Amino acid sequence: MFRVCGERVRYLTSDEEKVLFEKLDGCEWLKSIVLFALHTGMRRGEICGLQWFDLNFERGLIHVRNTKNGKDRLIPMNATVRTLLGNQAKTSTYVFPSPRTKEQLVEIKYSFVRAVKAAKIPDLRFHDLRHTAATRMGDAGADAFTLAAIFGWSDIRMAMRYTHAMEDAKRRAVEAIEAIAQSQIPRDHSVTNEKPVADQIAVSG
Repeated sequence: MFRVCGERVRYLTSDEEKVLFEKLDGCEWLKSIVLFALHTGMRRGEICGLQWFDLNFERGLIHVRNTKNGKDRLIPMNATVRTLLGNQAKTSTYVFPSPRTKEQLVEIKYSFVRAVKAAKIPDLRFHDLRHTAATRMGDAGADAFTLAAIFGWSDIRMAMRYTHAMEDAKRRAVEAIEAIAQSQIPRDHSVTNEKPVADQIAVSG
C-alpha cells in the first residue's frame, strides 16, 4: 500500500490473488464478482446493479449506468470477462443477483471480508480491486486518458495516481541509454599487454 496526495492506494499482488481465489472456492457467486472486478475495475455498486440488458456481446461492451459521477460509460470486455459472463446463469434480470433472493445483491462486504481474513491478506478492501485493475492496466501501457475513460474519472489527475505502474518501464528506458553510451566508449588498449600489430611486425623485422 502507498499514498498519493494523501489518498490510500492498495492493490492486490499476484500471490495474494492466488490465495484469495483458493479461499473463495465454494463461494462461486462471490468468486465471479471478484474476478469481474479485477478485469473491469467497476465499483461494487456498479457490479451489483449490472443487468443483462447492459451487456452488448456483439460489440463486446459493458454499459455502466448509475455511476458515482452520474455519467454513463462503456467498458470493453476482455476474454476472461466474456467467458465469465457466458458461464453466468441467467436466473435474474441482474447479472450478479443475490444467491438467496435472486434479486439485486445489496451487500457483499461480510463475505468478502471473511474470505480476505481466511487468506490472511492484510488491509484489503473490495474497492482495492478497482485500484488493482487500474494498476495492472497501467502496467500494460494504458495512458492516463484511457484509464480515465474506463474508470469514469472526470479529473485526469485521478488517473495520474496510477502512473507509478510505469516506473519500471521508465527505468528500463533510462538504463537503455546508459547501455548504449557504454557500448560507444572506445576500448582502452593500454589495459592489455598486447602490442599493436604494426609494432609486432617492426620487432620481428
